[in-house]
Amino acid sequence: MKQINVLFDATILIESMSLKSSERTGVYWATYNILHQIIQDRAFIITLLLPSRKLLRKIDENDRIIFSLPYIVFKQIDKYSSKIKLYFDYIKKTKNILQIFYKFLQIIKNISYVIIIKLTPKIKLNNFNVFISPFYNIPDIVKEIKSIKLFHILYDCIPILYSVSSMGIQLNQWFVKISENLNKDTYYFCISECTKNDFFKFFSSNLDEKKMYITLMASSQIFFPNYNKDKLREIKQKYKIKIKENHQYIFSLCSIDPRKNLVFTIKCFFKFIEKHNIKNLYFYLGGGYFKDYIDKFNKEINNFDICSKFIIRLGYVDDSDVNILYSNSLFFAFLSQYEGFGIPPLEAMQAGTPVICSNNSSLPEVVGDAAITIAYDDEEACIKAFENFYFNEDVRKEYINRGLERAKLFSWEKTVNKMTDIIKKITS
Repeated sequence: MKQINVLFDATILIESMSLKSSERTGVYWATYNILHQIIQDRAFIITLLLPSRKLLRKIDENDRIIFSLPYIVFKQIDKYSSKIKLYFDYIKKTKNILQIFYKFLQIIKNISYVIIIKLTPKIKLNNFNVFISPFYNIPDIVKEIKSIKLFHILYDCIPILYSVSSMGIQLNQWFVKISENLNKDTYYFCISECTKNDFFKFFSSNLDEKKMYITLMASSQIFFPNYNKDKLREIKQKYKIKIKENHQYIFSLCSIDPRKNLVFTIKCFFKFIEKHNIKNLYFYLGGGYFKDYIDKFNKEINNFDICSKFIIRLGYVDDSDVNILYSNSLFFAFLSQYEGFGIPPLEAMQAGTPVICSNNSSLPEVVGDAAITIAYDDEEACIKAFENFYFNEDVRKEYINRGLERAKLFSWEKTVNKMTDIIKKITS
């Protein structure tokens, strides 16, 4: 069996080590699961690319299996090049011969260091057949080695489609760097057909469509139906939910961000409970928020006055609690305006929860006919969907069963098997 030497960029894993599990991004979990899966294939010999050896001190005990792999640490050489330029500028201005000589020696030292930095990795990199980047741009020094096949995962074009304020400046800057480095030599794994179509739509001149492959994502952890009321009671106490035992709730798990369309969803929820004079149904919101938007969101929700008491904000939800919250919710609502893939509806289906979600972007690829899908801005359809699930237990059961069957189509094993089959074919 031919073995393939792979250099895998683990930077996003290292950078997220200081965060709590519940605060880690979807990209982190995708990288984590892909790497865990790929190291099980004996056809691949994996070496990690790390930004710093020091950061290894922060790794979780659960990640020892990953970071026991061999690794290479890359240094940034740009800073040395810029220093050399500054030295030359300084020499032009100074008239002191000793200072000039001293600076000249420093220049020689730094040029030598840059050469060592450039050549040493090249010697090591020549041993690799494949480079995989799950997030960041592929380093130029890797691109220079033509024998290495380059693979990069693409997630979405959200920063083009939505404002910077809703996504955060840092993410927008990352996307600019990604878009500037798209090229026809790299092979791309796209997390949905929607993602592939969007990237090719906006950057067709920089991409080879034949080198773009759809590799659907999976959920970040194992979800399954768990209707344990004792466990749910413990979770309510943990998150200080002081509501009577017989109440029901609908659930939403996402960041508070304009794109997630929560104000509209909550508005429909309020109209629904007012229409039917419902007093024991609450809306649980799980997830973080974007700082640029939270004040506006709070103001919008507070405008609903007395109905706002039916909104329960959980904030970040620990991974160990999410499955129970999904399973015991009356249904899951996710009316996002756009998703590169849409993991929360998949998680909800796996947990045995009926799902209402938008019919746009990648979401139909995820839920198929296993959810009630509507336009994200259709108030009448949203309220009708609430009514279907609230008043009709048979409909809920039907969509629970549909969701469980649909969810079986997705797994990290299937995702990575498709990736590795593509890599093996290209490197054969």
